[in-house]
Amino acid sequence: MNQEESQALFEGDSWRNRAVCPIDTIYGVGYRIKARVLPYLIGFVYLVPTSDSKWIMIDSGCGDDDSSADVESGFRIIREEYDHSFKPETISHLCLTHAHVDHAGGVCEFKRQTNAIVAVHAFESRLVESYDEVARVENCRYAHFLLESGVPPESVEAVLDGFGFRPGRLHSATVDATLYGGEKIGPLQTVYLPGHSSGHLAFLCGNAIFSGDLLLSKTLSQIWPARMTPQTGLLNYVHSLLKLKTIALRYEELHGRKLTAFPAHEEPIFDVPARVDKALRGLERRNARLLNLFREETSPMTLWEILPKMYWSGRPNREFFALSDIGSRVEFFLQLNLLRVVDSERLSYSNPAIRYRLSLANTEATKNSIKQVVGMCLTSDQPDLI
Repeated sequence: MNQEESQALFEGDSWRNRAVCPIDTIYGVGYRIKARVLPYLIGFVYLVPTSDSKWIMIDSGCGDDDSSADVESGFRIIREEYDHSFKPETISHLCLTHAHVDHAGGVCEFKRQTNAIVAVHAFESRLVESYDEVARVENCRYAHFLLESGVPPESVEAVLDGFGFRPGRLHSATVDATLYGGEKIGPLQTVYLPGHSSGHLAFLCGNAIFSGDLLLSKTLSQIWPARMTPQTGLLNYVHSLLKLKTIALRYEELHGRKLTAFPAHEEPIFDVPARVDKALRGLERRNARLLNLFREETSPMTLWEILPKMYWSGRPNREFFALSDIGSRVEFFLQLNLLRVVDSERLSYSNPAIRYRLSLANTEATKNSIKQVVGMCLTSDQPDLI
């Protein structure tokens, strides 16, 4: 299957209804398995062939009964319709792009089925191995973030429940291989791309890159404040997008064909540089929208007060996600001195809600905030990945 045939397979809406899709890599045909991973959200698990007739599984679904059943059904379809030699026992590695529940929730079950080596970035290995411990600690941190955001104390638990990062939700699993970026696992090369999560990885496989949640084909990925989750935040996220774009451009320069990105949600991306540019423009539009809210409001606002003006959709389980997105942008604006904290002298443990107002009324000073990020060079050279 060449790139044109692969692209034709995913055109239109037909990709949404396929439980399994073959995907083209220079190392052989791999497979994308569709799975229900969260309410209202479809995700994908990928299988990539290795040179010794084994398979590498990328991500694992969310671990609930429906999600695991979807993945197991995908295994059966691959065996019955595409590759009669395939069976779960031939999966040698289970590699995680990151340890969010919709990607890592199924690790325990599929490690049991396959006895595969579980590989995840060092920054997220504790979440896989000690889920309940991390959930308890992080929920304390998140509760403080919500109080700082102006969420009424009596509503904090409900917002956290809507987010769903609660002890007991997942089974922990042993991590067999700790990754940092740059390692080779069969035909895969790991690429560290933080921002959406602290230990987010992509897996480069010849002409394909399995990009997790960093870059989606239609929507913008979730961003978290760096003060709440280290190695996330707007700055890290944008630089990882630029790094992915550089990898794609370098691949095309060397090989005369485009690199295809296979994200964990939504359809494949056949022009990665163009999609990165569009994502950056989308980030800038959201930044401009938030700054305009501050211009239009005469009173200082908390994040909770910004929420219904910026994102409110009537779905309470999205409140934490929306507050985190707004918080990541406010965090960056504070770093650029575009916002100020008002009444800071009144802040205390019993009164932690922070109110913000625009610092600079000059329109020119608040334009193109994403360009400010792009101009901050965190590293002089990209690693030679191709």
